[in-house]
Amino acid sequence: MSSPIRDRDVRLDIQALRAFAVGVVVCGHLWPSGPLSGGFLGVDIFFVISGFLITSHLLGHVPTNLRGLLDFWARRVRRLLPASLAVLVATAVAAWWWLPETQWADTARQIRAAATYWINWQLAGDSVDYFGAGKPASPVQHYWSLSVEEQFYLVWPVFILVLTWVGWRLRDRRWLYFSGLLVVVGASLWWSVTYTRTTPASAYFVSTTRVWELGAGGLLAVASPVIAGMLATLWGRRARVPAAYAGWLLMMAAVLQFSGDTAIPGWRAVVPVTGALLVIAANAPLAWYPVRGLRWLGDHSYSTYLWHWPLLVIEPAALHSARGWKDDTAIIVATLVLAALTKRYLEDPVRNVAWWRRLVPTYAMGAAGMAVVIAVAATWSGVVNHRQDRYQRQLVAQVASAEGCFGAAVLDRGSTCDRSLQGAYVPKSSTWQIGAISQDKPGLNSRECNSTDREWVLVRCDAGDVSSPVSVVLTGNSHALQWLEALSTVAEAEHWHLITYYATGCPFAAWPRRMFTPQFARCADWEQEVLSSIVRLKPTLVVTSNLGYRSRFKDWFTPDAGGLQPVDAYAAAYATLRDANIKTLVINDAPAPAGGDKSDPAKYPNADPIRCLEAHPTDYAACSAPRSDWEYRDPAVDAVTRIGSPKVTSVDLNDHICGPQVCDAVVGGVRVRQDDSHLTGTYVHTLIPYLRPVLVASVTDR
Repeated sequence: MSSPIRDRDVRLDIQALRAFAVGVVVCGHLWPSGPLSGGFLGVDIFFVISGFLITSHLLGHVPTNLRGLLDFWARRVRRLLPASLAVLVATAVAAWWWLPETQWADTARQIRAAATYWINWQLAGDSVDYFGAGKPASPVQHYWSLSVEEQFYLVWPVFILVLTWVGWRLRDRRWLYFSGLLVVVGASLWWSVTYTRTTPASAYFVSTTRVWELGAGGLLAVASPVIAGMLATLWGRRARVPAAYAGWLLMMAAVLQFSGDTAIPGWRAVVPVTGALLVIAANAPLAWYPVRGLRWLGDHSYSTYLWHWPLLVIEPAALHSARGWKDDTAIIVATLVLAALTKRYLEDPVRNVAWWRRLVPTYAMGAAGMAVVIAVAATWSGVVNHRQDRYQRQLVAQVASAEGCFGAAVLDRGSTCDRSLQGAYVPKSSTWQIGAISQDKPGLNSRECNSTDREWVLVRCDAGDVSSPVSVVLTGNSHALQWLEALSTVAEAEHWHLITYYATGCPFAAWPRRMFTPQFARCADWEQEVLSSIVRLKPTLVVTSNLGYRSRFKDWFTPDAGGLQPVDAYAAAYATLRDANIKTLVINDAPAPAGGDKSDPAKYPNADPIRCLEAHPTDYAACSAPRSDWEYRDPAVDAVTRIGSPKVTSVDLNDHICGPQVCDAVVGGVRVRQDDSHLTGTYVHTLIPYLRPVLVASVTDR
């Protein structure tokens, strides 16, 4: 059999891998529910390719000093930065022009992080930030994989240099390199499996869970001469073809079988990684590798990857319509055209400019390009901050001067207020508006006082009159936090001592620890710690509200959950407070698209109030829904009924949130919901007249 196919010293098998990887990524992003649902695995394949090529280069040009490192990094700058920074600038301009204002702040922040190749860590933090959950996709979030690679390129040559120094007396350092890389790959794979099991959303982005994929390609680069010899002597050259096809079958099987619900990277990523390694190790002359279209896509894979995602995110916003097959076709064509232009007129010419091949011009131009992108993002952020400050001042002023037809008052029985679902509304701000309207209320910073990131460390905050004999505890998950505006306002007016214990995602209940899967078991500990703290405090009143156990939390609990129901866990917690002679007031959870078992937002196209209102600026009725679709029976309130004690009561404010038949997105000029399940702080403020009498009665009637 002939030698492996090569063309212009370019391995066509690797170009085919690149074409396959970018092809499945694009298809997976365009049609996430289509047959290539695991298309995101193309990134894992890219990591293997990069690890193999970079390590091969380093082994052929081992850096022995700082100059060697600088030369290596300069080549990366010339190869990667021109196209990536150009796409970032173009994306910033297009996003500023076409994306809704509510997405500006996050987009500018992520463009800045992408320009400095740190966006993967930012996305990892956002993925476990409950307050960022459900946000629209950023047009530059695909830069996370480029950030992982750049961080690898920064560290890997230093690692090779250190190994070279360690084995400077060795004539053949190949086994030293292999052993060192094997340790790194093994440690990263172990961490990838562990972290993906406990915190999959964050594990997807961080570099530490991905190094083993790049390192696996590096191991192959070190061992490739040995592997080539084994293929030639033990199994013969004919073994190359079946080995290559085995690799392709593994990758295709993973792309077809995996989906967005598959925990990646972890051990499952071993499948596509192994497939890519087999294809590269085989270096087989498969007949279809030289196909012109495949070679073209492989050559243009980098620029194709850069352009496809911004087009995918911005195009629907620019056309103000949902994507159809014509839009998808246009996105694909535009991606390929822009990729060709970028490769022809930017990537290749800039990389080959003679004066830029020197170190100083390379780093100077790279730094200048990054500075331009950062400046654009910073300018955009400044505009956003100015507008947000203006919106906040207008909001506070409007709330302070509000008359009888503002917010919930419109729903009063017998009200003559105009219920027109048109006109201006507040809050316009896209910032998290779930806590106090004034974000600087002392002691009540909704982020600092919140236990997050699934660590659920007990956090207590105090506000109001801390010397008051009347103490009120607000506790629960974010659906308790949404009542902070009302509780803090009443506490200040009544001179109460307000104490908060809340944790995003963790309800105030008494679930046994054994009921939770390992990654969520800490929630049960938090619940018990809060309950014990409250019993020791013996406050005048405990106020709680929760997003209860719904179908979206089914993965939190172990299969042996048995017959224990949410109402049992709530009742156990409330009974403990009753037995401690502590009064408890449960606020019925508000109607929302994620109510009850109907918690799939995809079934509710108007579930995102901000985007829906932006899409229907003159007809807010399009963002309304039947109350029966959104209201559900709160198990926490059922637990109150089961307890049957005057010490444990509930209050239902849903008639002041929705009309008798319909839940509107805007009521009395106020946006009701922050997202698919939380109320805005502004609307909660308008509910104070209905909640305050209940709170006062609960405190005084002892």
